[in-house]
Amino acid sequence: MSLLPNEVKTEHISTGAVTTPKIGELQVTSSKLQDGSVKTEKIAVGAITGSKIGDGQIYGSKLKDGAVKSEKIAAGAVITSKIGELQVTGSRIQDKAVTTEKIATGAVTTEKIANGSVTPAKLSFTPPAVARPLVPRVATDEIADGAVTPAKLSFVPVARPLNPPVASAELGMGSVESDKIAPNAVTTPKIADGAVIPAKASVGFGRYVPRAAAVWDLQSANFTRDGNWHVDGMDLSSVVPVGAIAIALQIEYAQTIPDSYLIFRQNDTMLPIRLNNQVGIQMNSFNVIMPIDADRRIDYAVNDSLDVVIGVVVSGWFV
Repeated sequence: MSLLPNEVKTEHISTGAVTTPKIGELQVTSSKLQDGSVKTEKIAVGAITGSKIGDGQIYGSKLKDGAVKSEKIAAGAVITSKIGELQVTGSRIQDKAVTTEKIATGAVTTEKIANGSVTPAKLSFTPPAVARPLVPRVATDEIADGAVTPAKLSFVPVARPLNPPVASAELGMGSVESDKIAPNAVTTPKIADGAVIPAKASVGFGRYVPRAAAVWDLQSANFTRDGNWHVDGMDLSSVVPVGAIAIALQIEYAQTIPDSYLIFRQNDTMLPIRLNNQVGIQMNSFNVIMPIDADRRIDYAVNDSLDVVIGVVVSGWFV
């Protein structure tokens, strides 16, 4: 008896009756597969190709340790942010890979330069073959403090004079500083004529400035005649300018009492100058040069007498 089309229904098929040979080629479609029914062992080796994997479906936990090999990494894929801090060690840098532009300015310090590595070919000039000055010379301020160590020299310096001595032409302009000059090394022949100006001299007289005066700067009435010292009693600050280091005085002194005196001094640390009138009525004229303090005042003493005659005029000063 023949069956009509579609006459065999699900309930007419025995369990297990539909075997593989009963299923036509390509007849099992996606809609016939139960969700989750295709297990790992049902997938043929190599069956899952690239097109079968959805975008973004392979993440870290799906990768086997060591599975991503060099050939699997695209050129340029390892960017700076993918490299861990301090992970690029010396053995990872290819020989000669660090070029000039990769070295930061100032990164090559003294300790990074191997002894003897700075050869003439690496310098911006060719050193002479004879012992003569470098042209142009290397000035003191162009050499970093502590940069010239014994290891960088072709000789070991010793604490003794150079033999032969260093010639003047071998010294850079301004390279001999104050602390390089030995005590008492600057002798008179080494000082140029006119080089010691008043500001450079702590002692001695400088240029003399004459002064013309028609009247006395101080007279008898300006002095207390009691025989005592009057500190800063001769005030010449209105006449002598600031900066004067010595003065020239013209003094006239007379008294009727024999052996009268006028004594004056720069200050109480200096020896006094004494003017005497040893006879009767007699006018004595004196010219004196003496140093003066910055306040331009002088100490004086005149013996106790009422008929003394004194006249003092500043005839010039030294600056």
